[in-house]
Amino acid sequence: MLADRIIEILDKGIALSDDVLHYIDSTFFNPSIKELQAILQDDSNCEKDSLIELLFFPDESMQIQLEKVLEEHNFLKKDEEEISNYLCRKPLRVYFHLPGNRGSLHIEISNAYARQLIKRLHISKQLNRQIVAAIDNHARAKLKKQFKVKLRNSRLIPTDNKIAFLSGFFEKFNIESSDVFEHLDFVLSFLEEIKEDTDIFKALMVKKKFYLRHLKRTEKFEDQLQRTNMETLMLQGKQAVFIDKNEARKMMVIIDRISQAVFGKTEYFEPLHGGEEVIELRSDKDIENIIKILS
Repeated sequence: MLADRIIEILDKGIALSDDVLHYIDSTFFNPSIKELQAILQDDSNCEKDSLIELLFFPDESMQIQLEKVLEEHNFLKKDEEEISNYLCRKPLRVYFHLPGNRGSLHIEISNAYARQLIKRLHISKQLNRQIVAAIDNHARAKLKKQFKVKLRNSRLIPTDNKIAFLSGFFEKFNIESSDVFEHLDFVLSFLEEIKEDTDIFKALMVKKKFYLRHLKRTEKFEDQLQRTNMETLMLQGKQAVFIDKNEARKMMVIIDRISQAVFGKTEYFEPLHGGEEVIELRSDKDIENIIKILS
């Protein structure tokens, strides 16, 4: 059943994304369809495997079409080989359509390619029921599958504190917002980084402080560059410090929004005198201390 569903999707052809096309152009130097097709048909070409690996990397749109089947059946790791064999029981030519009317590639799927595709679909991964329930209870139907695909693709190992945090995110965050997936991507990446017994609120604040510290260092270094040149700074033993300032500010906003939604609070850090010292504002007492410092 799953193999037949995958074949239905492959029969329609796969539309490659702009990101994939950019990677192809960067890796193969803006190749024509004829050049790409030649690579796919040349077993002696060392670039063939990397191109096929790229083409057979399933995107979220394919996974969303399969999520209902995966959720309704408990596929096991051992099922992957059987499903790969089903995919190849008849010759199947797959077409890959490049954006911008640049044409289409085609390749006949082999058992090796099928195994590669199935492996990346994570069919045997069982999503945590508590997190799934939070998604089902609070997300509209159009978004549910995409949320679950994000979870399926993550390397997150669910532990009690992470399960509670993720459930809280889906329950309390405005998951109807246009940038919800940007916030979810951050959450999943962040949870993959931290240890099992980590205090998640404190870890979020440490992450926020990290962005603030590097933002201030970048601003300070840029200010120094306005007054002298790079060579002089290097001779003075000062290292170049650069971070995308807009990205750093955006990440701090994302952390604040997530923390406010899930925990009902956040912490604000204010740099003093343009330096790297950071004062934490958590209470009226902290504000009184800042007044004493400034006076």
